[in-house]
Amino acid sequence: MIYQISELQRLGQGCSKIVYQHPEDNNKIIKIMNPDLVSEGGGWQNHTFKSKLSNGVYKQFRRELLQYLELCKTNYHDNKFQFPIETPYGFAMTSHGLGLITEKIVSPNGQGITLFELSRDKKFTDKHAKALAEFYDACCDLHIVYGEVNIAGIMYTESRNNKPEFVLVDGIGEKLFLPIRSLFKSINTKNIRKMQKRIDAEIQVLLNAHS
Repeated sequence: MIYQISELQRLGQGCSKIVYQHPEDNNKIIKIMNPDLVSEGGGWQNHTFKSKLSNGVYKQFRRELLQYLELCKTNYHDNKFQFPIETPYGFAMTSHGLGLITEKIVSPNGQGITLFELSRDKKFTDKHAKALAEFYDACCDLHIVYGEVNIAGIMYTESRNNKPEFVLVDGIGEKLFLPIRSLFKSINTKNIRKMQKRIDAEIQVLLNAHS
């Protein structure tokens, strides 16, 4: 079945992806690559080199799936399938190309809310700070690799495990040509801590900004 994008409920948009509500499961979403950025051959528009890369625009999907599979492999004996990243469930065929189906991360009010929105709206409290610190620690411990993560790519929920927690929904997976972060946990941990400092600083700027 091919889902018609015009018939789906649009939930949001990032730099390169657009997010829609899954029409048959309220707990899932469908992510597609922004068609305005995709060339006729499935590569990136106006990027001669990047348009010829393996998997084209779907390389982002590939990185996320590989990271999830690696986490499942590492935690095989614990039968662990849920991590501080969104859980992928497969693919959907749409009128605008292949879509990635993932879990839907929602806040206590039933809507999706990002770390950026919590900070901008001055709703970031001690319980969020504690949950965010636990998120960073878990990413280090589990050796979760990601590229450039921005403050809007981390979402907040309390329904996933009946507790306050943050979940990464963008920038997941190894992006470097030489996968040093995937190969060396210590290097990856340094990258996570560097990101932590940057994002924590951004939070403070937003919290201190005048409305």
